[in-house]
Amino acid sequence: MLDEVIARYIASYNARDIDGMIGCVTDDVVFENISNTGQSMRLDGKDMMRQVADLSGNAFSYRRQRLVNVVTGAGKAAAEIEFEGKAAVDLPNGVRAGETVKIRGASFFEFRGNLLCRIADYS
Repeated sequence: MLDEVIARYIASYNARDIDGMIGCVTDDVVFENISNTGQSMRLDGKDMMRQVADLSGNAFSYRRQRLVNVVTGAGKAAAEIEFEGKAAVDLPNGVRAGETVKIRGASFFEFRGNLLCRIADYS
Protein backbone atom coordinates (compact mmCIF):
# COMPACT_ATOMS: atom_id res chain seq x y z
CA MET A 1 0.00 0.00 0.00
CA LEU A 2 2.76 2.48 0.91
CA ASP A 3 4.66 1.49 -2.25
CA GLU A 4 1.56 2.40 -4.27
CA VAL A 5 1.41 5.91 -2.78
CA ILE A 6 5.08 6.49 -3.61
CA ALA A 7 4.61 5.13 -7.14
CA ARG A 8 1.56 7.39 -7.63
CA TYR A 9 3.49 10.42 -6.32
CA ILE A 10 6.43 9.74 -8.71
CA ALA A 11 4.09 9.08 -11.66
CA SER A 12 2.32 12.38 -10.95
CA TYR A 13 5.69 14.16 -10.74
CA ASN A 14 6.74 12.72 -14.11
CA ALA A 15 3.41 13.69 -15.69
CA ARG A 16 3.67 17.22 -14.23
CA ASP A 17 0.36 16.50 -12.52
CA ILE A 18 0.66 18.81 -9.53
CA ASP A 19 -2.85 18.00 -8.29
CA GLY A 20 -1.89 14.31 -8.36
CA MET A 21 1.29 14.99 -6.36
CA ILE A 22 -0.57 17.14 -3.82
CA GLY A 23 -3.23 14.44 -3.51
CA CYS A 24 -0.56 12.12 -2.09
CA VAL A 25 0.46 14.39 0.82
CA THR A 26 -0.97 15.65 4.11
CA ASP A 27 -1.94 19.32 4.56
CA ASP A 28 1.11 19.82 6.83
CA VAL A 29 3.61 17.90 4.69
CA VAL A 30 7.29 18.72 5.11
CA PHE A 31 9.34 18.54 1.90
CA GLU A 32 13.13 18.80 2.02
CA ASN A 33 15.63 18.74 -0.80
CA ILE A 34 19.27 18.38 0.26
CA SER A 35 21.97 18.58 -2.41
CA ASN A 36 25.63 17.65 -2.06
CA THR A 37 26.39 20.98 -3.74
CA GLY A 38 25.40 22.68 -0.49
CA GLN A 39 22.01 23.89 -1.63
CA SER A 40 18.98 22.83 0.36
CA MET A 41 15.33 23.73 0.58
CA ARG A 42 12.56 23.07 3.08
CA LEU A 43 8.87 23.55 2.36
CA ASP A 44 6.20 23.38 5.04
CA GLY A 45 2.65 22.57 4.02
CA LYS A 46 0.72 21.55 0.96
CA ASP A 47 0.20 25.13 -0.28
CA MET A 48 3.93 25.94 -0.29
CA MET A 49 4.70 22.62 -1.97
CA ARG A 50 2.17 23.42 -4.71
CA GLN A 51 3.67 26.88 -5.34
CA VAL A 52 7.21 25.52 -5.68
CA ALA A 53 6.05 22.58 -7.83
CA ASP A 54 4.39 25.07 -10.19
CA LEU A 55 7.61 27.09 -10.50
CA SER A 56 10.12 24.22 -10.59
CA GLY A 57 8.19 22.34 -13.24
CA ASN A 58 9.09 25.09 -15.68
CA ALA A 59 12.84 24.75 -14.98
CA PHE A 60 13.00 21.58 -17.10
CA SER A 61 11.63 20.98 -20.58
CA TYR A 62 11.81 17.25 -19.78
CA ARG A 63 12.13 15.56 -16.40
CA ARG A 64 11.73 12.04 -15.17
CA GLN A 65 12.29 10.23 -11.89
CA ARG A 66 12.67 6.46 -11.81
CA LEU A 67 12.32 4.34 -8.70
CA VAL A 68 15.26 1.94 -8.62
CA ASN A 69 14.51 0.29 -5.29
CA VAL A 70 12.06 0.92 -2.44
CA VAL A 71 12.15 -0.46 1.10
CA THR A 72 9.15 0.15 3.36
CA GLY A 73 8.33 -0.57 6.97
CA ALA A 74 6.73 0.97 10.07
CA GLY A 75 5.21 3.95 8.27
CA LYS A 76 8.45 4.90 6.55
CA ALA A 77 10.13 4.18 3.23
CA ALA A 78 13.51 4.68 1.60
CA ALA A 79 13.93 4.78 -2.16
CA GLU A 80 16.86 4.89 -4.53
CA ILE A 81 15.91 7.24 -7.35
CA GLU A 82 17.39 8.21 -10.70
CA PHE A 83 16.54 11.64 -12.08
CA GLU A 84 17.07 12.82 -15.63
CA GLY A 85 16.01 16.16 -16.99
CA LYS A 86 16.80 18.75 -19.65
CA ALA A 87 17.13 22.28 -18.28
CA ALA A 88 14.77 24.78 -19.88
CA VAL A 89 16.50 27.74 -18.22
CA ASP A 90 19.90 28.44 -16.68
CA LEU A 91 19.83 26.96 -13.18
CA PRO A 92 21.43 28.43 -10.04
CA ASN A 93 23.77 25.41 -9.75
CA GLY A 94 25.52 26.28 -13.04
CA VAL A 95 23.55 24.01 -15.37
CA ARG A 96 22.77 25.88 -18.58
CA ALA A 97 19.54 25.79 -20.57
CA GLY A 98 19.56 22.82 -22.93
CA GLU A 99 21.95 20.72 -20.80
CA THR A 100 20.89 17.31 -19.58
CA VAL A 101 21.09 16.58 -15.87
CA LYS A 102 21.41 13.03 -14.55
CA ILE A 103 21.40 12.46 -10.80
CA ARG A 104 21.17 9.39 -8.63
CA GLY A 105 19.91 10.00 -5.13
CA ALA A 106 17.78 8.76 -2.28
CA SER A 107 14.39 9.82 -1.05
CA PHE A 108 12.97 9.13 2.38
CA PHE A 109 9.24 9.13 3.00
CA GLU A 110 7.15 9.16 6.16
CA PHE A 111 3.45 8.38 6.19
CA ARG A 112 0.46 9.39 8.24
CA GLY A 113 -2.26 6.97 7.29
CA ASN A 114 -2.12 6.53 3.52
CA LEU A 115 -0.61 9.97 2.83
CA LEU A 116 2.96 11.25 2.78
CA CYS A 117 3.67 13.64 5.67
CA ARG A 118 7.41 14.03 5.03
CA ILE A 119 9.54 13.73 1.89
CA ALA A 120 13.31 14.22 2.02
CA ASP A 121 15.28 14.06 -1.24
CA TYR A 122 19.07 13.71 -1.12
CA SER A 123 21.22 14.05 -4.22
